[in-house]
Amino acid sequence: MNNSSYPGDGPVAVAALLLFIQGAIAVALAVEAVGAAILFGGISALSAALTVAGAALTLALVARLPRRRRRTRRWIMALQTGWITLGIFDLALALALAGRGLTPIGFLIRIVLPGAIFWLLRRPSAREEFEGREPVDKAEESWELEEMWA
Repeated sequence: MNNSSYPGDGPVAVAALLLFIQGAIAVALAVEAVGAAILFGGISALSAALTVAGAALTLALVARLPRRRRRTRRWIMALQTGWITLGIFDLALALALAGRGLTPIGFLIRIVLPGAIFWLLRRPSAREEFEGREPVDKAEESWELEEMWA
């Protein structure tokens, strides 16, 4: 039995799974950030709001990925660039303030996971899956955006 040719194989399917895992981790972090905001207030409320927004955006992009739109791919790559940038910033802060790097799990979640998703979506075979999948007119595009956020 050959299972290598089903429609869900390839780098985009792996990226979708990793993006879903990243979204689940972001939801857990959002719950933690909201709890901290309730307990401590102040600037932690801003951190909680940004964490919740990041989790919501990640999960919304997971839901849109099966449509294989180029715009979705660009949004995912921009989001991963942001996660990598924040991971490098966290690493620099940890080195400057504590004199040591991130924990291995923190390094995997903040830098390696977004880097892997970014790399998978940059591969030529992944680009081919997203070619020619843009909406034909603006009415269809606005309907899809309304459907996404409904």
